[in-house]
Amino acid sequence: MAREYTTIVLHIEKDRAAEFEKLFESEELQRWEDYTKRGRFVEARLIRCRYSALESEGVQDYVLQVVTADEHAHHEHDEDPGFKDYNERADAFQPEEPTVTFGELVFERKAPAAS
Repeated sequence: MAREYTTIVLHIEKDRAAEFEKLFESEELQRWEDYTKRGRFVEARLIRCRYSALESEGVQDYVLQVVTADEHAHHEHDEDPGFKDYNERADAFQPEEPTVTFGELVFERKAPAAS
């Protein structure tokens, strides 16, 4: 089964961005550690946007990118009771719904590893 590539743009209230990051670090990051250690997540990152064409006034956008081992790993994470609890609390930081995409890789290039 092919890997699944997920990109989500989270729209977070700008004045609560630091609080959101602390919640993410204390709750979701430890789950990412577990999922990557077990090979369910191949890559996972949260990026604070310096620029986002989707960003509204008073909002800080974050890009969440996850490459899962397969589509089942994505569902496994979304159904995780700990994630469901975290996600419900994280929703309070979002004045609008996130922008979500997921799919399969078509093309990719990577720079050679730095020595």
